[in-house]
Amino acid sequence: MDLLAYAKNISTRIEAQSVRAGVPVAVSIIDIHGNIILKYRMNGAPVFAADLSERKAYTSALVGLRTTDLFPLVQPGQPLFPLMAVSGGRYCSMGGGAPLTFEGQLVAGVGISGGTVEQDVDILEAALSEAAAADKMDMKLDPGCPS
Repeated sequence: MDLLAYAKNISTRIEAQSVRAGVPVAVSIIDIHGNIILKYRMNGAPVFAADLSERKAYTSALVGLRTTDLFPLVQPGQPLFPLMAVSGGRYCSMGGGAPLTFEGQLVAGVGISGGTVEQDVDILEAALSEAAAADKMDMKLDPGCPS
């Protein structure tokens, strides 16, 4: 698998959703080893959004959870409460991060930031749903399979 091509595909879908929502964002995609695959900030996205998108992507890539789903688990008294204090503050539980899988394997994490948490989550979820639907359609249109 070409991880950069996969990352570009996801980021293109995120950018399209961002434009539809009228909310410029920064996008980061980090592999499961914590390496940056892709990172950019759309014109008009806040400068701090680039850092937040990277933290969200890093968290989802290394923890394997959506940052929205992680949030309740890192509250005081919850099982993952110490997570936010480790790794020099690189982890982030603000919504807008999600793990990326390929053929059932975790390969990376994506993070976006630029709007409210709700806007970031909505843009990301719409883009990932669109990507999943396109992948299913591509599988159905595979010319190598008899109909």
